[in-house]
Amino acid sequence: MSDGPAPATLRAPWRDLAATNASLGFAVAAVACWLVAVSHAQFSRMGQLGLASIVGTSFVLGLALLVGGFVFELLRGNRSDVRMVVFVVVLAVFLFGTACAIEPVASLESSWVHAGFVQYILQHGHSLSGYDARFSWPGGFSLASVLVAFTGQSSALGFLRWFPLAIELMYLAPVVAIARSSGVSWRAQWLGVALFFSTNWIYQDYFSPQGLNYLFFLVVLATVLTCLQPQHRQRVAWPQGSLQDWMDRVRRRFIRRPHHVEFVVAQSPAVTLTLIALVALICTASAMSHQLTPYAIILALIACLVTRQLGWPEILAAAALAAVGWLSLGATDYWIGHLANIFGSVGQLHSTLSANVTSRVVGSAVHRHVVDVRILITAAIYLLAGIGVLLRRPATRTLEALAAAPFVLVGIQSYGGEGLMRVVLFGLPFVALLAASALFSSRPRSYRPEGKRPSGPRLFAHPVRFVVVAGSLLAFSVATFVVRGGNDAYEAFSTGELAAVNYVYDHIRPGQGVAVTIYYMPIGQRDTGAIDYYVAYGSAQSTTVQGMLTALLQHRTAYVILSESQRRWGTMLEDLPANWEATILGGLLTHGYQAMASWRTATVLELSTLVAHNSAHATSG
Repeated sequence: MSDGPAPATLRAPWRDLAATNASLGFAVAAVACWLVAVSHAQFSRMGQLGLASIVGTSFVLGLALLVGGFVFELLRGNRSDVRMVVFVVVLAVFLFGTACAIEPVASLESSWVHAGFVQYILQHGHSLSGYDARFSWPGGFSLASVLVAFTGQSSALGFLRWFPLAIELMYLAPVVAIARSSGVSWRAQWLGVALFFSTNWIYQDYFSPQGLNYLFFLVVLATVLTCLQPQHRQRVAWPQGSLQDWMDRVRRRFIRRPHHVEFVVAQSPAVTLTLIALVALICTASAMSHQLTPYAIILALIACLVTRQLGWPEILAAAALAAVGWLSLGATDYWIGHLANIFGSVGQLHSTLSANVTSRVVGSAVHRHVVDVRILITAAIYLLAGIGVLLRRPATRTLEALAAAPFVLVGIQSYGGEGLMRVVLFGLPFVALLAASALFSSRPRSYRPEGKRPSGPRLFAHPVRFVVVAGSLLAFSVATFVVRGGNDAYEAFSTGELAAVNYVYDHIRPGQGVAVTIYYMPIGQRDTGAIDYYVAYGSAQSTTVQGMLTALLQHRTAYVILSESQRRWGTMLEDLPANWEATILGGLLTHGYQAMASWRTATVLELSTLVAHNSAHATSG
């Protein structure tokens, strides 16, 4: 008579179940802490450090529990992709959803301007020629207008606030696909995915074409690496002189391989052609939607081609044709008279790096610390990736090539002082996987004899690794949250500021103008092209308080909006005195303006009718 299973065999499933419940308990506790932090945060009490100044200790505790649970699950013998997805989604909510939940309206003035562009296309059916350079790449705005009409909305304003979290969650699927095809171990894959989110301090996920186009970039690379990689097969001898023979010889010039081996994709011809058509369509949409992303896609495809991971070089040709074709024909309104903006910074690395790094380390001590931490995050992840490069023994160096390829953009275009940040963003998925390879082997290891079922967590078998991985991920996550919200003191807006803008829109007449000291306001979402917007700072070298006041009085727009966001910008970035906006307010009130509406965080001033009439008469005279 059998004695039955051994006690250890009976206990193993229960230990697995207990470990699973424990890891998920970490996630549930983290979500509870996040809810407490969000519900108790008071937007009106935000300091110069932004969101980090109001979330409290419960947020940090929740993030620590989340990271601990993630690493606990990562080191377990019983692997589960579903549980890892849960942890990464909650991590994304912590890092990208907190601002959406706390801030009363959408942040960043550009998102409101983009909503105005979408509104114009909804009303007129086409973009406004010659108004703004971004309208020369209207694909993203057109797609947004279709989405607004499809959902029955009257404008895109309903999408602004939660767009950052939504688009970041959409990045998850292609990033996971890239990780799975990268050749690194399972643990390095998921740690790389987590590092991608926990080091993405580059705030390009607001309602914008670049946020959408980054999704295009990830989808194209994920499709190429997972579905269109070349596979070994005996080469078919095509009839000499035939079209197939000519295409085969051309492709062999770009993909080096033994003469007896042919590279093909694993899917059927119909599926392959469908995938190629979809990738070409996405590349065309990207070429019509953004100035920089199409060329990042081209460089990434070249990296895949050089490392023999692109089974169909025709995709590269299609992407290049779409990008150059749209720049030459579709963006004519922009490049005529602006060729210096496109090609003027080619090869000027010193000026490009100065515009991207040196010119940003300015302002108050708090703001300079935020910029320093951003630089440290980038340096740390690249240093860790460099260690991963040295430790890896892969079959192909595709990850390294994809991480390095975007740097070519720095030598071509400074992109208004943001080129280096975009380069880091385009290389981040691959840099994160390389960094994860420094902490986990790039090749899976078996911790138990083959055939033996994993039992229980591996946490206590690897205490040092747990501390190192959890500590690194937590440090990156906290630092990224702090610096992402580091500008929110002046880039996040109150309901009073939005009410002031809406007041102006409700009273302003076509042909009139509205002025601000600096363009940090929820403004631009209505009447695109019909209202004159005037920014005092920088106009005719007006960089002082008295200079801005003089510029406002000389321009004499019908309305002037003064707000808390503009005041904080002045004190944080320009070292202006705390009451500098009160000085401008007093000067305007004594020179023909009167306060028409006021909120705690904003004031609307209107030029009196008599003064406006006299100014118009003097101008015409």
